[in-house]
Amino acid sequence: MSIQSLSMPCFEELFNLPVLVSVAAAIAGDANLSLQERAVVQAHAAPVSPDLVKFAVDSIRAGTDPLGAAYCIVKSPKERRDTGQTFTPIEAVTGMFTWADSRGEIARIVDPGAGSGRYVLYGLRRNVHAVGVAAETDSLVALLLRANAEALGLTHRLKIHLGDYRTLELDPIDGRTLFIGNPPYVRHHDIEPHWKDWYSNSLKGLGHASSQLAGLHLHFFVKTLSLAKHGDLGCFITAAEWLDVNYGQSLRDLLTNGLGGHAVFVVSPEVSVFGDAMVTACITCFAPGSENEEIEFKNISSKSELLDLSGGHYAEKTRAKSERSWSILLRNADITRNEGFVSLGDLFQVRRGQVTGKNRVWVMKENCFGLPEEFLVPSITDATDIIRAPNNRIDDLSVLKRVVALPASLDELSDHKRGAVLNFLEWARSEDADKGFVARNRKPWWRVNMASVPQVVVTYMGRRPPVFAINTAGASLINVAHGLYPKVALDADALEWLVKWLNSNIRQESGRVYAGGLTKFEPSEVMRLQVPGIPMLG
Repeated sequence: MSIQSLSMPCFEELFNLPVLVSVAAAIAGDANLSLQERAVVQAHAAPVSPDLVKFAVDSIRAGTDPLGAAYCIVKSPKERRDTGQTFTPIEAVTGMFTWADSRGEIARIVDPGAGSGRYVLYGLRRNVHAVGVAAETDSLVALLLRANAEALGLTHRLKIHLGDYRTLELDPIDGRTLFIGNPPYVRHHDIEPHWKDWYSNSLKGLGHASSQLAGLHLHFFVKTLSLAKHGDLGCFITAAEWLDVNYGQSLRDLLTNGLGGHAVFVVSPEVSVFGDAMVTACITCFAPGSENEEIEFKNISSKSELLDLSGGHYAEKTRAKSERSWSILLRNADITRNEGFVSLGDLFQVRRGQVTGKNRVWVMKENCFGLPEEFLVPSITDATDIIRAPNNRIDDLSVLKRVVALPASLDELSDHKRGAVLNFLEWARSEDADKGFVARNRKPWWRVNMASVPQVVVTYMGRRPPVFAINTAGASLINVAHGLYPKVALDADALEWLVKWLNSNIRQESGRVYAGGLTKFEPSEVMRLQVPGIPMLG
């Protein structure tokens, strides 16, 4: 909903809590209020004009949410953060119901964190024969929800559960129940211990492990599974972090076993779905008890794309079960199903280059201290060494900078060599090279181990696809790039073919895309890349 679409002079009158509460009470009618809502009204009573009440009712019937929008202004994001209150844009609401409606007729709509009713009321208007159940813990917000329902003539079809969704019980009904909404975003720090125990015990009863670090939105998935029956549907918009973090493993397990995961739509970081909450959104669609064998994955790159939750690529659930991070399934469509392909990790171990602790000390272009040449290792020290390598080959050590790789013990050095080394180390100390985290955790602090020589090197961060190069010259590598170390023997022709194929086929979106278009490939993500297997193994 756009505030700009409302008549601003009238709308601004709602930016006062007593006025907002009193307008909502006037619309809802005293007879429909719970004891808790009546207490809110009594605490914030204020005179309001009939014109303002009529303006609010007309705006609600026009499809906007003036009461919810005003509440977001009266209550700051900080005030709403503790209870996880974020209000969802209409594009997401519309797209989620479109996905659900395409699966068949809906008899009941359950909104686990209803707020002012943007989901459940939209759904009841769209599904004229359905009934609704809305759970909301905040009495003031429940009052706004009740007023919206009354203005739309939906009170007789809506039951409001003023309490925690995890305490909700549902009566059996004929037909499909849709569980849909925006579960409150509350981090584990603010979840009471007895609810953490409830979460752990519930998952244990389902045969799954749990984590005390799970946020409230994960609790709501578990509760939904306990309420749902075969044939029901679910569609929640939440923070996307569960895709990758350890405490999200329980939800990933549920979606491949019992909860019936159907689709995961992740909004790109560039798109701000919730204007006052810096949280990456994720829409998860599921059908409890279903036995579908694939999960659809799609990246949503604009608000308009929220209106059509379809057209993604599919990953087999057997593959999803084996992945500890599901972002890789979202980012790289090629890894989901490619017969005859193998993972690059079947051919190579991938490791980041050596960490020096302070490159400006340990990386040298000129040997200013007269250090022994055997302690200066030609190395790839910049991504451009790979990007600009002729014919994707590192074949000339003379053009590379060198890394100081001193021996662990200096006792056996000649006086001349030891003098040069000690002069260098004195300077290195003056640059605090012995004080950083890396130096303090290696023994001795000056020992930069450059012994590893990868067969292939690859860039891992940039605004472009990664670049692979064969390390013909045997250069060492610092942590500006990754090294590929062979698990199987590839002859020269096969290796050249492989690197050429990688540089021609791996796309930027196969990596982890950050705001601003910067893409990062972790070693595990490089190993998951799919490559044609048979041509290279001959």
